[in-house]
Amino acid sequence: MAATTGVVLKRTRSFYYVDVGEPEPRLCRIRGNLFETSRYDQRVAVGDQVRLDLSAAEDAGWILEILPRHSKLSRTSREGSTEQVLVANAETLLIVAAVRKPDFRQGLTDRLIVAALAGSLTPVLVLNKTDLASPEATAAIQELYEGLGYEVLLTSATEAQGLPALRKRLQERTTVLSGHSGVGKSSLVKALFPDWDIRIGHVNHKVGKGRHTTVLAEMYPLPEGGYLVDTPGIREFEPAGVTRTNLDTFFNELAPYRTQCRFVGCSHQHEPECAVKEALAAGQLRPSRYESFVAFWQSLPDGSDWKTSS
Repeated sequence: MAATTGVVLKRTRSFYYVDVGEPEPRLCRIRGNLFETSRYDQRVAVGDQVRLDLSAAEDAGWILEILPRHSKLSRTSREGSTEQVLVANAETLLIVAAVRKPDFRQGLTDRLIVAALAGSLTPVLVLNKTDLASPEATAAIQELYEGLGYEVLLTSATEAQGLPALRKRLQERTTVLSGHSGVGKSSLVKALFPDWDIRIGHVNHKVGKGRHTTVLAEMYPLPEGGYLVDTPGIREFEPAGVTRTNLDTFFNELAPYRTQCRFVGCSHQHEPECAVKEALAAGQLRPSRYESFVAFWQSLPDGSDWKTSS
């Protein structure tokens, strides 16, 4: 049996499109016993490296094995106890957020940063639609996240601002685009790569929320090397493997204080002698980030029934 390896670019209900270094991706199916022998108990994800059998007489090849992942962007399933991997083996998560129309959503931005860190990706914040906001509003968000140690790029897809820096950031790596619906992800992709067939979504002005233009994650080989993965617009997101007991490890400004609390497993909300609350009262922590942490913590399970796929 002739076997080769490839990268999953796209999946449908029954087929997977796999890049094997040819001009066109190969259409592949999954062997019926794959998940009995694979170390993963879920579907193949976009970005997975897979071992293939392309020698069959049929039009489609067969996926024989999922190779080990080095990173993943994943969220909890609808049932809340298992993991749904959206993208595997990416290096960077570009978190696209609009400054205006729709307004910047810090809670979702912080959730996506946590998801990136939990899945071993580097988070990068892309502030889009800067032409619609005041310089002061943009600078406040930029200063907050750069002060936390995260890279921030300023862009405007409609005005073609910040595109060279963004294009350079994509080269020679696998990058995931993610963010709230309507923030301009698809518009940025179209501005960067006008020859690509990417549908452009529009904001529903009646409710201020964007329409979902991307149904499933899809990976695109870049002309200058690397891959770009476009994901569905996200309105709510619960990162997989993140629980109340470990959330504070993903808010890096809490690192100097979290181990100084009186109680192990402190929630940093109501316990006495909490070093995090003391730092907040002393002005050493940003109130907006603390409020984001508390809202995130309150939305999470305790983690006792969590099942991970890696």
